[in-house]
Amino acid sequence: MNIFLFENLNLNSGIFIQNGLIKKINFDELTTSENVLFVLPNEILQYIKFEHDLKNNQNIHASILNNLTTVDFDSEDLLVLNTSQKFNFFTLNKKNQEEVNKVFRGFNASINVTSDLLFFKEVFKQNCTYQNNVYLTETEEAVKLTMKSFGLLDGTNTLKSISNLDFKKIKDVNLTYYQLNTFSISSIFNLKNSMKPLFVGLFIIFSFYLVAFLNINSNYSQMNKISMTLESIYSEIYPSEDITDIYQQIDFKHDNLNNQDDSDLSKTIDLIKNLSESINIIQVEYSKDLLQIKCVFKNDAEESIFINQQNRLNYSFKILESSSTDLGKITTLSYEL
Repeated sequence: MNIFLFENLNLNSGIFIQNGLIKKINFDELTTSENVLFVLPNEILQYIKFEHDLKNNQNIHASILNNLTTVDFDSEDLLVLNTSQKFNFFTLNKKNQEEVNKVFRGFNASINVTSDLLFFKEVFKQNCTYQNNVYLTETEEAVKLTMKSFGLLDGTNTLKSISNLDFKKIKDVNLTYYQLNTFSISSIFNLKNSMKPLFVGLFIIFSFYLVAFLNINSNYSQMNKISMTLESIYSEIYPSEDITDIYQQIDFKHDNLNNQDDSDLSKTIDLIKNLSESINIIQVEYSKDLLQIKCVFKNDAEESIFINQQNRLNYSFKILESSSTDLGKITTLSYEL
């Protein structure tokens, strides 16, 4: 986990510790809060250790507030915060709560925070000093003092002087933290937090509609080309017709051809059926609007009787060929349908 250690109560700059690298930066240079532990001054986020056997969370918080003897805070204005460790708590007054939320709201996410007093206690596990502050963690109650206040204490305490280089020695320490939720509706419109995702979202939406538009335009162009091709072919087949709706006109022609095909087929079937009752048919050929039949008669008389009968029935036909064979007289007739 990366660490950002605030160096003042204004919460505008600090020390950023990342993968063993240490640098001093302004807070607004951070682009993300993911995987970062923010170390706040204990004057803002006050650390309290409270060992108890209580089970009800409200009773725990009430006991902590009752036990506080700090004159700097009005206990009625304090908020008790549970941490990731059972007996470690933080208190935060209303004013500091507003300031902390104001600082972190740009991230619009859950932020891991701790106090510098608890941080130095867990990392260095001994009394130490850092940037004119003293962290007494080996006493019954851990406290943070200024160097001036520490000089007024009776007795001697061994202090380890901490420099920025000592932060490189931080290993995988199980650090305690409180998860602060900074989500708010207004933070959605924060430029630092939302401009990049907004631009990305708009770009994706624009790209989607652009691709859809290009597909529609391409399909429309192809349909126009198809229509022009159909109109050209139709004009060659039916040069005397004006084209108004090519698809409607093609459908109309198609229906007419289907009806015509059905009519010719019906006529052909009926004609063959009727002829087969009178003569012996040995071959049938069908071409457009014409039915050609080859049949066998016993003699000329039978052929003559059949021809007279077809004339009386008003069939439109003609004799194409007639010849005498051993089988009889073979005659080829052509009927108009």
